[in-house]
Amino acid sequence: MPNQQKKHRIRKMLISFCIAILITLIIAVGAYAALRMAIRPPVIPEYVKILVPITPSPPTEVFIEPEISPEPYLDDYVPYEEEETYLPYTPIPEFETLIFQRRSSVFTFLFYGLDNGNNVDALLVAAFDTANGSASLISIPRDTRVYTDRTVTRKVVASYSAGRRNNGGHEGGIERLMTEVSTLIGFRPDFYLGVNQRGFIRLIDAIGGIEVNIPFRMVYNDPYQNLHINLAPGQQVLNGQDTLHFARFRQFNQGSRYFRSFSDFQRVENHQQIMSAIMQELLSARTIIRLPELVSNYRENVATNLSAFEIAWFIEQAQHLDTYSLSTYTLPIARTVRQGWYEMPDPVATLELINRTINPFTRDIIPEMLRIVE
Repeated sequence: MPNQQKKHRIRKMLISFCIAILITLIIAVGAYAALRMAIRPPVIPEYVKILVPITPSPPTEVFIEPEISPEPYLDDYVPYEEEETYLPYTPIPEFETLIFQRRSSVFTFLFYGLDNGNNVDALLVAAFDTANGSASLISIPRDTRVYTDRTVTRKVVASYSAGRRNNGGHEGGIERLMTEVSTLIGFRPDFYLGVNQRGFIRLIDAIGGIEVNIPFRMVYNDPYQNLHINLAPGQQVLNGQDTLHFARFRQFNQGSRYFRSFSDFQRVENHQQIMSAIMQELLSARTIIRLPELVSNYRENVATNLSAFEIAWFIEQAQHLDTYSLSTYTLPIARTVRQGWYEMPDPVATLELINRTINPFTRDIIPEMLRIVE
């Protein structure tokens, strides 16, 4: 009898255990199904309406009837010939609406990095074609001149901080930044993603550092900013702090024995190298174990209009993207204005590059959609 009771208890325990396993599996499958349903591609507009100015053709003649002079006194009369009068023609601008259909598989992004003073320190525009598994990235030099109503510092790097003033906050900053970038590329990016210096350091450390090639010894000391850079040349793996120094390096101290010329375009190349290395690490299998740290960093130090589920969808799509599918470019510059130090974009070369790389439409962007100051 005791054996039968013991067997009965064991049987009940096994049944309870199986039921618990079954319930756990049902909950897990349900949660997974719900998660799969939540992870969807972001919604983007199917088309964009663009108002394009049209200058009407001038008429062949604009004739103004001469005024009839009063009858002169006979003794003062001097014969004269009336001259026909033509006024200069000033056309009234007209507009037409053009429809630009979106490519449904192409998503555009604005990436920016902030320094400790909420100034933009790095700026990149990217397009990700999820159908082809390819991406293009264009770096915008920080001193690029933009079409703006600001009377001072008309550089793209000043857009975000200018928008934050007068209680504009982050929303005002990103609105102005997106607007002024759109004057350079002809469209407004779908999404933005910005990271501050603390978030950048944590990101690099979370993925285990990145491998880059430092072209020469970089030494710079600025006690005012508490910035001390000392990087040896060569191929090496950098931690978060050293990667930030590599990204921020702009010049040597005056009279430094390491002094050599270093342009903003070389700095852009460094940013592109960092971006490529980050993407390579994020898409690697070993990043999975670091997801908790990445999620925590995302919540605390990243500003974006993408939801966590949308980011998860992009990460899933990016598994088809390899290093060779990422193309990097720099906004073409025609000349440098040394007064105020502005980089003036080349409108023809810029338009050609945009249409070849990050254009999200089914038709070419036209010159009227850009507002480039030459």
